[in-house]
Amino acid sequence: MATAATSIRTPRTFASPAEWARDVVGLAQRSGPLTAVYLRGRLDATLRERVMVAVSRVNACGGCTFVHQRWALRAGVSSEELEAIGLGDLAALDERSRAAVVYASALAEGGFRRPIAPEITAAAEERLSVDEMSAIEAVARLMALANLSVSTAEAIAARARGRTMTGSPRVPESPTRPR
Repeated sequence: MATAATSIRTPRTFASPAEWARDVVGLAQRSGPLTAVYLRGRLDATLRERVMVAVSRVNACGGCTFVHQRWALRAGVSSEELEAIGLGDLAALDERSRAAVVYASALAEGGFRRPIAPEITAAAEERLSVDEMSAIEAVARLMALANLSVSTAEAIAARARGRTMTGSPRVPESPTRPR
């Protein structure tokens, strides 16, 4: 059984401004499905928040995970389901939610640029409509953009204070810090 990724513990960050811009453009190109989610209810709130929590976990964004877990509880997601998503043990989710979470997680793990496993796509296609899959991708992209933006800003702030964060943007460390 496919599970959401839980092994990544270092917050993901953008490697360059160009990478950030590419993600912004990718999200803007999906404004229609995103609008359908938030203005027309294309995805119910519980499914949307399950996806957002899962993507936040893939990107190891602690703040976003915390906030979206709270919102998920308010939307009706059980604490058991949230724990299952956090552990990557998705058997507790219904088949439709499991397919959506695994699909969104796989997209996020590949940075929305790498193809995902055909069996993940097939499982999603069996349980979700084309419009729902499009909406899930748009929500996952929105969450990933927020996650990586926050983590990149935190990494830059840490560097400004003379600290480094493992996995922060790929800028070589200087051997000595200028005084």
